[in-house]
Amino acid sequence: ASLDSGRLERLAEELEDEEAFAAALEWLGATLELAGLAGEVEQSAARISELVGAMKDHTNMDRGSYAATDVREGLESTLTILGHKLRGATVTRDYEERLPRIWAHAGDLNQVWANLLDNAAAAVGGAGKVGIRAYGHGDSLVVEVSDDGPGIPREAQARIFEPFFTTKQVGEGTGLGLDIVRRIVASHGGEVTFESEPGETRFVVRLPLEREADDGG
Repeated sequence: ASLDSGRLERLAEELEDEEAFAAALEWLGATLELAGLAGEVEQSAARISELVGAMKDHTNMDRGSYAATDVREGLESTLTILGHKLRGATVTRDYEERLPRIWAHAGDLNQVWANLLDNAAAAVGGAGKVGIRAYGHGDSLVVEVSDDGPGIPREAQARIFEPFFTTKQVGEGTGLGLDIVRRIVASHGGEVTFESEPGETRFVVRLPLEREADDGG
């Protein structure tokens, strides 16, 4: 609280009585503690508001099924929601300055980003690097999610998109995340691929820039 010993000594001299000085310190300590708690409550309220907004964007509650979608917004809301899992990791973003919008179901795409980023967070375990890149390439919008974790075992790579197949420990994964990713991306006319070796795993999602609206998903 920026109260050094010199200021406290001057206060003791002014009060003279030890009991009065002790009471003053007790009152001062309580006041500073309340001020600190008030600051924490304010920060927590702001964080809750941020999370509520991110959840609303993430689930796409106030939009139609298919619409012009800013993928960057979905990635950012997903990062906000998964912030606790990414704590301690270094997250880098590389968004094309004029990232094109795509015709898509934003809520479904957010499930894709959530699964890919959740896997990346689990791979680095709060001590590595997670990268996100989004850019236009030809007639596609490309999103890459990478991490510098241990990589996917070579013997498991051929089965990685199979339903119920998982490389995580028992109780840590359902084996449905990447199957959901594959299905949602395919429903948008896109594809998802990956490359993995120790120290670098990269999932690449390619989505068409122009696609006729399909309310059926």
